[in-house]
Amino acid sequence: MLTLGISAYYHDSAACLLSDGLILGAAQEERFTRRKYDAALPVNAVRYCLEQAGATIADVDRLAFYEVPRHKRARQEWQAARRTEGPAVRVTAQDTEARLRDGLQWTGDIHFVDHHRAHAASAYYVSGFDDAAVLVCDAVGEWDTTTFWHGQGPELTRLGGVRFPDSLGLFYSCVTSYLGYRPNSDEYKVMGLASYGKPVYGAILQKLLEIDADSGFTMDTRVLDFISEPEGYRANLAELLGIPARRPGELVLPHHADIAASAQVVLESTVSALLDSLSRQRRTTDLCLAGGVALNCRANAVAFEASAFTRMFVQPAAGDAGTALGAALCAEPPETRTAAGSVMRHAYLGPRYDSDAIAELLTGAGVPFRDFRNDEQGLVNTVAGALAAGRTVGWFHGRMEFGPRALGARSILADPREEGMRDRLNSKIKWREEFRPFAPAVPEERAEEFFAMGRTSPFMIDLFRVRQPDVLGAVTHVDGTARVQTVNAAVAPRYHRLLQRFGALTGVPVLLNTSFNLSDEPVVCTPVDALRTFLRSSLDLLCLEDLLVDAASVPAELREAATEEHRFVAGAGLQQGGELYSFF
Repeated sequence: MLTLGISAYYHDSAACLLSDGLILGAAQEERFTRRKYDAALPVNAVRYCLEQAGATIADVDRLAFYEVPRHKRARQEWQAARRTEGPAVRVTAQDTEARLRDGLQWTGDIHFVDHHRAHAASAYYVSGFDDAAVLVCDAVGEWDTTTFWHGQGPELTRLGGVRFPDSLGLFYSCVTSYLGYRPNSDEYKVMGLASYGKPVYGAILQKLLEIDADSGFTMDTRVLDFISEPEGYRANLAELLGIPARRPGELVLPHHADIAASAQVVLESTVSALLDSLSRQRRTTDLCLAGGVALNCRANAVAFEASAFTRMFVQPAAGDAGTALGAALCAEPPETRTAAGSVMRHAYLGPRYDSDAIAELLTGAGVPFRDFRNDEQGLVNTVAGALAAGRTVGWFHGRMEFGPRALGARSILADPREEGMRDRLNSKIKWREEFRPFAPAVPEERAEEFFAMGRTSPFMIDLFRVRQPDVLGAVTHVDGTARVQTVNAAVAPRYHRLLQRFGALTGVPVLLNTSFNLSDEPVVCTPVDALRTFLRSSLDLLCLEDLLVDAASVPAELREAATEEHRFVAGAGLQQGGELYSFF
């Protein structure tokens, strides 16, 4: 029995295909269209999922959608009636069912799943826990912004929640907007900036988000207001802070970092209070987190470590993309939702590509390469040696990750030991803000030597203190922490071997790992995407499965042509990023 889950029409659309509770494939549409946070119906992601199963849309037994359109429409109409100035609120949910049926050529029933239930299901049912508390926090679903759940066996019971316009996610988005970044997009930049400031505005911001031990929290919409203010805040916020809003492109000053630090502290204290409330409602030691706020790894770590919970699972695709998985799980029969095979031990759920086809692509494009198709250890030794010598590598191997984190399938790798490597990557390769941190990857069995862990972190969505910051200068944030990925040898064997070999050469089995993309672009999906990104960047090496390209050997005219997409066509079964494909 095949169940197809869809999230679409708002932010970061995605598709997920299950077979009797087992995840066959999951991917975000942005990876195929190359439009970041693409909200369109994920036809390319659906195409991929169906190909993974050797199926067509006619073979799908159940279709699930990540929200209930009539409830969302009611909220949008309520908002529209209260927007008196600025652009009108678009009521987008009135024709969702028709758009789904037309876009997917679907004639069967559609399971419309409450948005926060889809989030909760995406975490609980794949956590491996059989009795867990679940906290979902985001900007807004249909009406909910925060919800409490109890998962027990196949059942997921709602315990309570907070409704729009009170929203922890929108609080953080308001501050993101005030600091000159894009709300519902750049919150991770505010989290990185926060470590450079002091929470001197914490008392002011905390008054705007009052914690209630019984009902959660309330937000002061006289100041923070996404209903009537497109930017999310009123003019009186500047009066309270005594600082004007930063405009995009303006210099980031110390007081901007202080505002970010203050917002982060308020977020952490609120999530901590929510976990306290949840633990009082359900005496379980296991915790699941989902929703966009759960992508804030610092808040996850601070709140969890201060709570009564002893184990935590955070859905790696905690944002709206993950609700495609959650909606599909909710549409499954109860007996398959918590099957042993449903536990999410990794996020490698996207497309993979064959070395033979990649070799044909490179040859056709005139790109020289070294061939390691019969010598994996030679490839690992060569790449590890280059990394130890200070070279940077675009690493493309296996199935693409589902969710925002690069976990060694579509990654840029570098030596983590020198602080200068962080600055080089930010300015010369990723083209991004200098305050942005980088994450370390480490073999699971060696993690405690370098980080104060106490738990594994396979999805790079948790935060830990660095034990040897002087040894790991490029991946130690200014506050002495790092967003660690622990790599299991059985889950990612080649990646694990690379870490081990780098460790044998340097004494430090840790690599700097960041997503394989340039600033404001989606992570690469296909070998074509990877080659184009490599040629447009200052990366030294590109490892495409078993093939290794050295930037020094690439003809200059190929680099100049890298922005001309037609010059790099896919070959032998490779699909070019963004190309539409009919799967019906």
